[in-house]
Amino acid sequence: MKIRPSILCFIVIVMALIALAIWYGKKRLAATPSAGLTETNLAIGSTGRTVEPSSPSTPANPSVPPVNNFSATNFSTPAVPPTADNPQQGLSALNDVPIIFYGKLEDQFGDPVVGAQISASIRIYNGTQSTVKRLSVISDANGFFQLNEGKGESLGLMPQKDGYTLASTETEFKYSYMYKDHFTPDKNNPTVLKMWKLQGAEPLVGIDQHYKLHYTNAPINFDLLTGQIVPTGGDIKLTVSRSPGIMSGRNRLDWSVQVEAVDGGVMESGGQDAVTFAAPENGYLPSDTLIFSTNAPHKWFGLFNQGFFVMSRNGQVYSKIGLSFRINENQDDFMYVTFSGAASTNGSRNWEATAPQ
Repeated sequence: MKIRPSILCFIVIVMALIALAIWYGKKRLAATPSAGLTETNLAIGSTGRTVEPSSPSTPANPSVPPVNNFSATNFSTPAVPPTADNPQQGLSALNDVPIIFYGKLEDQFGDPVVGAQISASIRIYNGTQSTVKRLSVISDANGFFQLNEGKGESLGLMPQKDGYTLASTETEFKYSYMYKDHFTPDKNNPTVLKMWKLQGAEPLVGIDQHYKLHYTNAPINFDLLTGQIVPTGGDIKLTVSRSPGIMSGRNRLDWSVQVEAVDGGVMESGGQDAVTFAAPENGYLPSDTLIFSTNAPHKWFGLFNQGFFVMSRNGQVYSKIGLSFRINENQDDFMYVTFSGAASTNGSRNWEATAPQ
C-alpha cells in the first residue's frame, strides 16, 4: 500500500512541531533558577567569613513566593564566644574585648595603699589598629580602683607611690579570646596587687659570681660574700651527680644537683625574689635537690635557672640568689655555675636596699 505524498508531508510537519515544543520547554526550564539552590547555597570565602551568592533572577511565576527565604536580614548564626579554634572569627572578634578591671592595692601587712597612681597601658591589636592606649587612675581610701576603657587585647598595670615599691609579679592581664585562660573581671572579687611599704634600707652585698669547674661528685662550698670556693664553711654547698658517658639532647643521662645551705636552710623562691624585700622568717629546708631523669624526658634539660632564698652562717646571712647551672656533656668537660643576687650580712632579714629609692 502506497502512502500519499500529502499524508507523508503532514506526518513530517507534526513530528517537527513536537520536537520543537520539547526543545522549547527544556530551554525555559533551564532558564528558571532552582528554588532549593537559591535558598541554601552559602559558600565560605577565602577570608573565612560567610559569603552569600548573588540574588537570582525573577522566577517565571512571581506570584508564587519562595519557600524559606534565607536572606541577609533574617539569617543568623548562634551567638557563641569567639575562640582561636573557630577560623570564621576575625582578629577583631578575638582581640577587641571590653577592658574592665576591678583592683585593690595592699601592702605587706594587708593594709590598703591609698592615693597611689596606677599607670595603665591597653594593647590594641585588631587587624586595623596596632597601638597602645595609656591612662592612669588613683586608688581610693580603701585601696580600690577600677578601669572601663573601651576594647583591647591586654592590659598592663604599674602602681606607684612614694615610700612603696611593687611587690607583685602578675601585672599584665590577657583579655584576648586567643588565650584559653583569658582574664575575666569580677566586680565582687577585685584583683589584689601587692606593694611593699619600705621600712628603711640597710647595706647589702651584691652577688655576681661565675665559675667554670671540672666535674666532680664531691661537695663544693661557695662563699657568696667573697665569691670564693672554700674547703669548708661559706654559705652554700653544691653536690653534683651524673651518669657516666656523653650527655646531650639526643643522649640523655640522669643527673642532679643538691643545693645545701651551710649552717642554715634554703627554699625555692618561686620567681618572687625580684619582688621580695624581706627574707622569709621560716619555711627553710636543709637542702633541695633538682633531679633531671630520663624517666621524664619532657622535663629533662642539660641546664637550669632556679631562684632560692638562703639562710646561712647560723642566721647571720640572708641571701636571695638566682642559681644558673649547666652540666658537662663529657665527664672531662666543664660545669658552668653562676650565682646572682644580694645578701644581708648582719643578721637582718631586710632586703630593701634592692628596691628603688
